[in-house]
Amino acid sequence: MEFFDIRKMPVNLWRNGAGETREICCFPPATREFNWRASIASLAGNGEFSPFPGVDRVITLIEGGEVTLNGGSVRHTLKRHQPFTFAGDQPVKAELCEGRMSMDFNIMTRRDRCQANVRIADRTFTTFGSRGGVVFVLSGAWQLGDKLLTADQGACWQEGRQTLRLLRAEGQLLFSEITWLAGH
Repeated sequence: MEFFDIRKMPVNLWRNGAGETREICCFPPATREFNWRASIASLAGNGEFSPFPGVDRVITLIEGGEVTLNGGSVRHTLKRHQPFTFAGDQPVKAELCEGRMSMDFNIMTRRDRCQANVRIADRTFTTFGSRGGVVFVLSGAWQLGDKLLTADQGACWQEGRQTLRLLRAEGQLLFSEITWLAGH
């Protein structure tokens, strides 16, 4: 298990200058041919998403103004804490609503190998024993093993069941479990 705090992560600028990315994890590590990858991106302006043939993307707006995605068969407005899935093959342009910067949580999975199930939790839960996952604290205090996680912190793992305990009356956590397709 690896823990992270987005305030301490390296930032990479997008090639088109419309935003920046913080990579949370990539499996297998340090490869362009990942099975799955998680990141947090900041969108500072309108621009096109990089194409990822053979990859499905799940994007969740976590902060800032709404974002409209347009291109190919994709026509959708991202609303806060509502995961949206689309094919990375699609030529998609992001347009900031009201010109407000936004931040989103991204999971990308190689379509022929695995898939991501992304949800928001607001109470203690145990994952289903997937073959990998990532959590990101939106609010509140959460216990994962012997580690306390608060806003802007999280963890990722390659396999196994994890129990996340909400330690206060209220809190929200974004999480994704990765399941492998038959034969992988």
